[in-house]
Amino acid sequence: MKNYTLVFISLVMIAACGGGGGGGSDASGYGYTTPTNNPPSITNTNTNISVVENQTSAFTVNATDPNGDALSYTLSGDDASLLSISNQGVVTFNTAPDFENPSDSDTDRVYKITVTVSDGSLNATANFEITVTNDTSDDVTTSNYDGTLVMSGPIQSATICLVESLSTSCSDASSNTVTAQDGTFSLTVDSNATNGIIKSEGGFDPNTNWEIEDQRYGAIGEPTTEQNFVISPASTLLYEYDNNTSYETFKTNLGIDNSFMIRTDNPFESLSSNVSNKAAVVYSQLHILNEVLKEIHTFDTNNSEWYLTKNILERSGNYTSLGDTTFIKNLLSNLDDNFSPSSSQLVSLSAGISSFLQKIYADSSNTHSYFTKVGINELEDLMEDVMNNTADINEIDKLTFNTTDWINENTSWEGGSITDNEQNIVTTTYSLSNEGSSNYLVDQVNTSSTDFIIYVKEGDIIKFDAVSSVTSNHPFLLSTEVDDRDDSAQIGTNEGWDKDTLTLTVSANTPDEIYPYCDFHAGMYTNGKIVKVDNYNVANLDVTNASGALQVKGTVATGPFKGASGFTYKVYLTRQDSSDHEHTFYEYPNLTFYMPNDQGYHGSENASTDELFKPKSHYVVSSGTSESGDGY
Repeated sequence: MKNYTLVFISLVMIAACGGGGGGGSDASGYGYTTPTNNPPSITNTNTNISVVENQTSAFTVNATDPNGDALSYTLSGDDASLLSISNQGVVTFNTAPDFENPSDSDTDRVYKITVTVSDGSLNATANFEITVTNDTSDDVTTSNYDGTLVMSGPIQSATICLVESLSTSCSDASSNTVTAQDGTFSLTVDSNATNGIIKSEGGFDPNTNWEIEDQRYGAIGEPTTEQNFVISPASTLLYEYDNNTSYETFKTNLGIDNSFMIRTDNPFESLSSNVSNKAAVVYSQLHILNEVLKEIHTFDTNNSEWYLTKNILERSGNYTSLGDTTFIKNLLSNLDDNFSPSSSQLVSLSAGISSFLQKIYADSSNTHSYFTKVGINELEDLMEDVMNNTADINEIDKLTFNTTDWINENTSWEGGSITDNEQNIVTTTYSLSNEGSSNYLVDQVNTSSTDFIIYVKEGDIIKFDAVSSVTSNHPFLLSTEVDDRDDSAQIGTNEGWDKDTLTLTVSANTPDEIYPYCDFHAGMYTNGKIVKVDNYNVANLDVTNASGALQVKGTVATGPFKGASGFTYKVYLTRQDSSDHEHTFYEYPNLTFYMPNDQGYHGSENASTDELFKPKSHYVVSSGTSESGDGY
């Protein structure tokens, strides 16, 4: 048994040692073969990939290795930093791409990468292009706000933007635009953000090159893309107040016709229209007045726009002019608690501001722009001097009583000089009729039997309002001689007489005594005359027949209502009782009028039914019918 076992073990050992021949061998003769390593391959058939924006998934790299080796993946190329690849070859965007805002190197929305696959020793590469396409569900649709920016005329190069609050600067708004020379603009915004406030900042008036400070703005609330709207001083004030106030109430208290639409009408486009012209004047007044308020006071809780609007809305009566001295005085007296000018400061402020605003008019020569330039530069500065007690009272008086001269001294422009739109204040109209060829009737006074004297001084304008038959049948002329039938001393334009309009403008060349006469018939004006004086004297006036209530067309010269220009009533030439207070007028120096403390109005736009005061020697007791309702 043992012998057989030993033989078997021996045979096994011989076989293990290669005995008997027949076994394989390697190059060393040991019988082993080293396997060949083959490179991996990328098998994607499509290297131009298309993916929709707003997702991170891109594609998967398909790779194989013939030896079954584990593979690793890397990215290179122009846009490799924007993508990643996993150990399984899954390519993803680090941040989901945005079609509208491409981030690839050349922003063509095609992301270029090179994929390298490695088995540890051998590599395979392939170039891929990933095209990002649009997801229309997130496309931004836009809307246009079309409008015009006006203040005292169109404003050019102003920034227009949509903001949630007026405290937001246009520089922080998502979109903005600028106004054209005529003030028009078109603002494109995301249709998902079509609510808020349209705001303007800066700009300049192309007529005067006056530049608006960037912090000054215009605004309109609740704009709509379907409406071609107008940003104006009126829209700004209404928004600043509460954005809910009735436009109709506001217009009524400004004297703007109800047919004028504040949100959509540009008054400077049709200045020939009375309705638009009034609105243009009001816009200019609002603009200047608001800027003056900003200059003379620093507001706390509410701003100047709020206080100005509040006072306009709270006006009572039919007095709608912003140049009304009573309104200005009340406005200045009802600003915030920190504004407390002295009584003398208040008189100078209300007189200066109201006098300036009264003179504003709008026309095709763009005078409104020049009023604004002077108002926001010179008027602002002078009113600030008043509050600093450094103002020259002589300059205040010139602004108050010779406003157009003051304005023209402070501006120059190619259109010429600012003219006086309130000449009616110094124009006194006398009715002119006749009793056949016997005599003229002037304010119903027989000028052949009565020594009827009309007093004038330099600067006055008198006009004879004749019935039609007078001028044709009884030509009305002026002479330095009584009843100058041969026209030897007739006066004309050099002396201020316009025979076509029957208007005498009194100047230094006007004779001291003038005698009207009829060119056809003798004796029609033999006892009357026109006398030029340095000052009016109450002793020469008919006080007896003018003892009733009067209205004075002129400018209040002294007192708390200094500068009130228009019709002031009720006043008297004689004191009525001890409670009367005195009034003097710039146009009637050296005359004192008396007003009861419990009645009267200062500087009304419209005349009352009271007798109009005129510097003449005779009043007819029943002459109420001879005076037209507006004092002309």
